[in-house]
Amino acid sequence: MNVIAIALALIAVFSLLLLKMLGTVTRWTWLTADSPPLLVTAGARVVAVAIMAVTYITINSCNSGWFVLAALIAAVLCLFVITRFDRLRKLHIVPVPFVGPDGEQLQSRRGVPLENNVVIASEKQLRPEAARALKIARLRRDGLSLSKFMSGYGSPVNDPEALWEKQVLVDIANKLTISLMIIMLLAVMTLFWAAFVIEVYNKPCVVDV
Repeated sequence: MNVIAIALALIAVFSLLLLKMLGTVTRWTWLTADSPPLLVTAGARVVAVAIMAVTYITINSCNSGWFVLAALIAAVLCLFVITRFDRLRKLHIVPVPFVGPDGEQLQSRRGVPLENNVVIASEKQLRPEAARALKIARLRRDGLSLSKFMSGYGSPVNDPEALWEKQVLVDIANKLTISLMIIMLLAVMTLFWAAFVIEVYNKPCVVDV
């Protein structure tokens, strides 16, 4: 039971840090067409439980070194995926303000400006007609950014599908969602393996003859 308590404590601490860094899972479920949080994380949870079960059956003080190695590899991979996710987030997620009839940005009851996050692609992936319109707009307004151009293009404006094919946007959203699921899986398994190794490390190694 000690290993379970340690693992749960470590996972709880990481979950708190992850929430502070990325926000709740519900913040990102819009990437999968309004899917519930459980559906977005179900795959990672199922795989994690399966790996935990195999670990519980196979780990002992004789082979704990392999699980130390697995924990280190998972930690490095997790760091890599977090970095990749953050890069994709900065490149492809744009906050679009909710605007009232008077043209002013709407606010919540607490006075926080209301925004709607949308997924965008790169300039190279623009529809041909949108690319031409952007080129003309930049001749009139030097240095016009892609997000500013989107806020005045199409009907309604700020609609990514007016600038890019839907399949392109779906592929980017899937990359972000999968990255988030992999982060959760690798982080949980790193902490679980580390906790289990701590539990069995000082126990005598018994080799069956």
